[in-house]
Amino acid sequence: MNRFEFGTLVASLRNDMHWTQNELSARSGVDISAISNIERGARSTLLKDNILLKLANGFQLTSMERMEFMFAASGVTEVEKVRKEGPNTKKPFNARSFIKETGEHIACITIPVFVADAFCDIVLANHCAIDFYNIPAEMLQGGKSTIGKYNMMRYIFDPRSNLFDIVDDNKWNRAASMNARYFRKRTLRVRSKPYFATLLQELLDTEKYPAFKKCWQKILFEEHDDYLLPIQDADPDNAHEFVTVETLLAITPHGELYLHQLLPLNRKTADRMEKISKRVGEGYEQFAAFPDKRKL
Repeated sequence: MNRFEFGTLVASLRNDMHWTQNELSARSGVDISAISNIERGARSTLLKDNILLKLANGFQLTSMERMEFMFAASGVTEVEKVRKEGPNTKKPFNARSFIKETGEHIACITIPVFVADAFCDIVLANHCAIDFYNIPAEMLQGGKSTIGKYNMMRYIFDPRSNLFDIVDDNKWNRAASMNARYFRKRTLRVRSKPYFATLLQELLDTEKYPAFKKCWQKILFEEHDDYLLPIQDADPDNAHEFVTVETLLAITPHGELYLHQLLPLNRKTADRMEKISKRVGEGYEQFAAFPDKRKL
């Protein structure tokens, strides 16, 4: 992320709070002239007086968000963080081949697994995951250019999602907050991209996603790092009790990819996953494009 993109990130976080530069200055202890310089792209200002730490405190970033924030401030771009291929490299990175090979690997996994990018758009999913979620067909309609068509937040917050039938109200509210918090952390370093701005604007449309805006505004002022539902809350009679575990899958010239595995929290859910795996067999589908020129 270059200095201008980092300035956009700071301005975006400030706008989330509906703060002026004066208000951010008062809450963070950073001089308003320094904030103005940062948002305009003057990186040298960041090296003075623990400004990064003060800004992180002012924005009330969680520990995981701070990690992303500090990396974004380093000035290292997405392309630069990938080791440059040498002249003797036998097999230069090929996105199409990589996606195909990754899909073939997750296809034979017997629990629901999907791969998402830094924007939380689902790129790949094995057949077990597709059947387990059973996303309504109308949610997958529309052209591939549709912003957020395959985004994880759509499944959580779109009223057409069958998640509302699977999770009771109390657990849905907790799951919604957890996922919105994850979305904020995961996308922190791509906030300067026009694609993210359009995606967030789409999700904040209260006619399409009535609950997202309220949830998004609520988590802005939370300071804890609660990303997982408590395992002890699992209902032994519910076949939809699971926790999602994320792993960094790959750092590529086109952005990072993350592997998400759904782990059952009770025997009933484990049995359901096993039955699904036996019924649908091996296989995978690609959803969001990778790479996507709009996201670069």
